[in-house]
Amino acid sequence: MNIMRVANEFIKMGKNTIFPVFCLGCKKEGFLVCIACYSKISCKGVFFCPVCHHVNESGSNCEKCTVGSYLEKHIAVTKYDESDLIGDIIHNLKYNFVQDLKLVIGRMIADFTNKNMRVFNQVDIVVPVPLHKRRYAERGFNQAEIIAKIIGSIFDVPVHNVLERRKYTKHQAHLPRRERLINVENAFNIIDDVCGRGIIVVDDVFTTGATLQECARILKTGGAKSVCGFSVARG
Repeated sequence: MNIMRVANEFIKMGKNTIFPVFCLGCKKEGFLVCIACYSKISCKGVFFCPVCHHVNESGSNCEKCTVGSYLEKHIAVTKYDESDLIGDIIHNLKYNFVQDLKLVIGRMIADFTNKNMRVFNQVDIVVPVPLHKRRYAERGFNQAEIIAKIIGSIFDVPVHNVLERRKYTKHQAHLPRRERLINVENAFNIIDDVCGRGIIVVDDVFTTGATLQECARILKTGGAKSVCGFSVARG
């Protein structure tokens, strides 16, 4: 486990910056997220059924929802609120390209996994939700891949880009539930062997679950033994 290394990188964040930065929470100079504001983020975990969103202890499917879900479970570090600090962290990482925020997210994931070491069992690979090539060119990085690498480092599990996004889709955040399902339908291809493997598929935010469910469907079609979902935040 590399939890302490990830946590220590977070502490260094404000000291190694050429230009002054200001806390997204309180505007204090020196940190993107200061210690006081970080302490207000709950990293205890969010455990709901991926389909009906009922609270449970593991994030697994309810018995009645198992048939309708390609994910075995979904787990997030914290609850998502667009108007709260976590919303600002994810928005600035994705759309303002503040990549140093990966250190804050790394600390959050480290704090979560330190208390929830057994949330995932029999994991062979970590798979990020892919970006379309056009969107990757616009952004220059894939935030899901950044998160996946943190997970892989903590659990000492390899990260593999076994999925590609073949369809340029609209931003899910701007769509109602039904349109989200249609938006990602048949959006992904599998490009490497996953037969018999236990997989964690990773995205930044889980709202309706449409994206992760579609990724899980493709992975299961490709022979994956199990697919669990992980996100930094859950709406």
